Formats: sequence, structure tokens, C-alpha cells
Amino acid sequence: MSFSSVIELTPISPVFIGCDEKIERFETVVEGNTVYVLDFEKLLSDEHFVELFVERRKDILDVRTKDSAIKDILKSLNLKLSDVSLVSFPALRKPNGEVVNLQMRRFVRTAGRHYVPGSSIKGAFRTALIKSNENLMRSFENELNEFLQRSEPGQERAQGRQRQDPNFEGKIFGTPQESLFRLIRFSDSEFIDRKFIGFRLVYSMSLANKRTKIPTMLELWLPSRENSNKVRALYQVKLDGFERNVNNVANLLDMLRSKERLIETMKKANRKIINLELERLKNAVKTEYTQRLSAFYNELQRMNEQIKDGFLLRLGAGGGFYSKTIFTRLLNDREKRFLSKFYKRVNPNVFPASIVVSQVQVDHLSSVPLGWIKVRFVS
Repeated sequence: MSFSSVIELTPISPVFIGCDEKIERFETVVEGNTVYVLDFEKLLSDEHFVELFVERRKDILDVRTKDSAIKDILKSLNLKLSDVSLVSFPALRKPNGEVVNLQMRRFVRTAGRHYVPGSSIKGAFRTALIKSNENLMRSFENELNEFLQRSEPGQERAQGRQRQDPNFEGKIFGTPQESLFRLIRFSDSEFIDRKFIGFRLVYSMSLANKRTKIPTMLELWLPSRENSNKVRALYQVKLDGFERNVNNVANLLDMLRSKERLIETMKKANRKIINLELERLKNAVKTEYTQRLSAFYNELQRMNEQIKDGFLLRLGAGGGFYSKTIFTRLLNDREKRFLSKFYKRVNPNVFPASIVVSQVQVDHLSSVPLGWIKVRFVS
């Protein structure tokens, strides 16, 4: 027995799903105040370029002579930088005038075409479903409290092997063979139209210090008002060989096969995610960015309640700690102390202390978080 439906994905804010492919420094050229990202797939199809590139490879791999060497090659081939570049953008410079060497990452592709992997959709879907399930949340809170109590001063000292209980997840979700989530399948999406893919600056910004802002260049699936900016994928629930009484999941299975119940469940999860982000922004140092982000989430909150034929989902990178874990509240003081002691420094007022912001215009908003999409049932 199985249930399936075609779903349609539309970006509400820029989406980034990364791959191992990065743009290396030698693939960029600075001319004046502009940085050009070269289209090496196009250039390497030109045997004359390849021959000259190999001949000048030592100069190209030296940051001091890289730009002039590549410009010389292009000039000898009568090629303009603008004609052989994927994108260009204003150069960011350090106080001494040196151009900032940005990390650049590409959207996941196959055969040169961009798409949304089914595994990414399922991961986002799974996290949202968990946040909506009160029984799972109670189990998580109980297990977490017991774990923290064992780590308190005076208790047995928390060694590396105790920091992560190997049975922690199994106690909450069951074994992989028992897990409800193995029944849920998403296909990879159709290919995204290239005109909706573009490189944009994204900033990792501190919520505790208004001066800290780390830029990255990402290849994004950009939102647009054009009706064609959407892709389809297949959603399936397969019950073959699964015992309905395992972990008492019968009610959840019925929900997964009912579009109406599933939509309401996802709305419930999104209320928690959106409220967490608004609460975190409320505790942050006030800047123009926190105000814009709060405005975005207030608008998203309204959209979440009004949507009828689908649901919102946070997909890909940039979602942060709370959207990628099953917490439905901000960490309490004891949990922050634990993280600070064993893992990393934790700001006691704002955790996590950073947020990823894209300065892409979305309607009237100019600073938005990454990853929000609308999922609509087509059949």
C-alpha cells in the first residue's frame, strides 16, 4: 500500500543547497573595482585557451600575477572578461585596499543543471514533522534533562564518550527499522530554470555585535514573481512491509496520507520555527538588519496562516541551529552552560549569535534569511 502526490516547490527567499564544488581563487579576475567569476566550463572548451593556460599556469597560480596572466590570455584570444564570466560584482576591499578573497560556493548540479535533491526536501520535512509532534518533544526533553543531570558538577564527570549517548536518538525515534521516517520518500526535483539561478553576496552576521559581518558569495535559487519559477517533485508514503503498530504510529501514518492534516501539521511546526526566530531577533542587538528580518518573519507568519493548498518549508543552508534541530524553544541557562563548557563559547544572551542574511530584494524587503519555500500539492 502506498500514497503519492506531485508537489510544487516555489522559493519565497533565496535558497542555497551546496555541493562539493567551490570556485577557486584562480577562477576570478579583478579589473578596477569589479570582480569577474570566469566561466571555466566555457573557457576549457576552447583548445587555444587551454594551451595558453597550461603555458602560463605558474603565473596563474601565483596570486601576485594571476590577474594579469589571465587578462593577457584573454586579450590574445580577443575575448572580453564580460563575455566569459558567470557573474561580476563590486569588489570588497580591506582598509589597505586589498581585495577581499571571498569564499564562493555553487548550487548542487548534475550534468550542469541545477535541481533540488530529494534528500534535502526529506531532511527539511522530517525536522518540521518532529517539531509538530508533542510526544517526540516530551521524550526529547526528558532524555535531554537526564543527560544534563549526569553532567552536572558533583555527578560523574562527563567524558568524551558520555557527551553523546549512542542510544539518545534511538530512545526517541526508535531504531532505523522502526522509524516512521523511512516510509517517506521524495524524488529529486525537475531542473531549475537557469534564469532563476544567480550568484549573490550573503552575510553571516552577529546578533550580539553589529560590526561583525562575514561575506560569502553563493550561487542561489532566487525568488521571483514570474509564475515559471517553480519545480516539481514526487512525495510518497510507502507502507510495504511495515507494521502499523510499531511505535504506535498509526495516527501519524494517517496524517501523512491526508493532505489536509499534513498541511495543518506543517503549519504548526512553522509557527514554532518562526516564533523562535522572532524571539531570537528580539534579544539581539538592534540593527537595520534585525528590523528587516523581523519584518520578513512577521510577513511569513501571516503567509503561514493563510496558505490553503500547501505549506511553507525551510530548505537547504542558512537555517541555523533551531531550524535544523528539534528544539521548539530557546536554550535555557543550563543548556547554554553545558554547551559553553564542553563544545564552544556560547553567548549567554543570544544563541546562536549569528544569522545568515541575503541582501536580495524580496517584494519590499531587502534583507531576508535563506531557504524559505512554498510547497503546494499539485495532485
